Amino acid sequence: MKIPLLATFSVLSASSALYASPLLSVGDHADLYAQVSGSVAYTDNLTLDENNTLDDVRFIVTPGAVLEVGRGLTNLNGSLSVNYGFVRYADNTVFDTELWNVVGNLDFNGPRYTAGVNGGYVEKQQNESDVNADKTLILQKTGFAGGNIRYRISEKFSLGAKGRFDNITYDGGNNVDRDIYSVPVDVYYEVTPLLDATAGLRYRQTDVQNGQDYDDYFYNVGLTGEVTEKLTTTFKVGYQTRDLTGGGSNEGTITLNSATTYDATERGSLRLFLNRDFVTGGAGSSIERTGVRASYIYIISPRLTADVTGSYDFNDYQDSSREDNTYLARVGASYRFNSLWSVNSFYTFRDNDSNFDGASYTENMVQVGANFRY
Repeated sequence: MKIPLLATFSVLSASSALYASPLLSVGDHADLYAQVSGSVAYTDNLTLDENNTLDDVRFIVTPGAVLEVGRGLTNLNGSLSVNYGFVRYADNTVFDTELWNVVGNLDFNGPRYTAGVNGGYVEKQQNESDVNADKTLILQKTGFAGGNIRYRISEKFSLGAKGRFDNITYDGGNNVDRDIYSVPVDVYYEVTPLLDATAGLRYRQTDVQNGQDYDDYFYNVGLTGEVTEKLTTTFKVGYQTRDLTGGGSNEGTITLNSATTYDATERGSLRLFLNRDFVTGGAGSSIERTGVRASYIYIISPRLTADVTGSYDFNDYQDSSREDNTYLARVGASYRFNSLWSVNSFYTFRDNDSNFDGASYTENMVQVGANFRY
């Protein structure tokens, strides 16, 4: 394998350096930061192919800027991040590309309400088990916009509503574009000043180009907030139906969405994510996905942090007999030199065990890098 001169470049990655002074202060309440990040990674299965695996070295350099709004304000804060990544490969140069990543959010609050808006456009070059790819790399483009509001109607009760729109398109492979509209509505009851019980409904519409459309109704109850001094959670469980608007049998399943953090020690934190939901694959297939992911983050010193992550997903394709078992293991560390520079490295193992011909794969990837922000 040939390694271009870019390999002698300083190794870069996406690890945020905190507490940097701004490049420019804009007015009384905004700060502008410049940043450059990137990574050098080796993978033994670039396209996640079952038989004809390609190993390669990938280089990414991403300059960008971040505008942070809200300095000195108590009722408004937000940010706008604009990044443009240059992706290059040592051997498979046909996959060389550039990637946009533009994300913004604005949050504000009043005496009885909190609200926010967000939006962005993200390009990603990464194959997944549910995206159709044959000896190629898929470029996924996602544009999104959303908003939320929560209003306190009494001492104990609040009402909340959110809305989100996603437009997903693909370059490469036999995949279909789709639009996703999601509107969750919840009632909150204050159990303690730091913990709320919830009851709600989420409606989600998925419009698949030249394919089957889906309407999902998720009826749920849950908890959100601080359960104990060391345990916080956002948890929803209930029943969901998926209506097929173009014909076919409707579906239903127990649905769960949960994100929990446990501060095990002063230096160690455990994060646990549980999920069971309907998703739509790259080729437009309806998938019932059940997953668990756990991460443990340990602060070795004020500058050095280590983490380990493991996950498992079971994907049950509703319109066929295909079933996938997907495993991931990751171990990494990051080191912050000062307020400007940080570096990191990690190893990732992925395995997809499928009963569908050509869909199984394994991958080993090692990545190192750094981030500069000013």
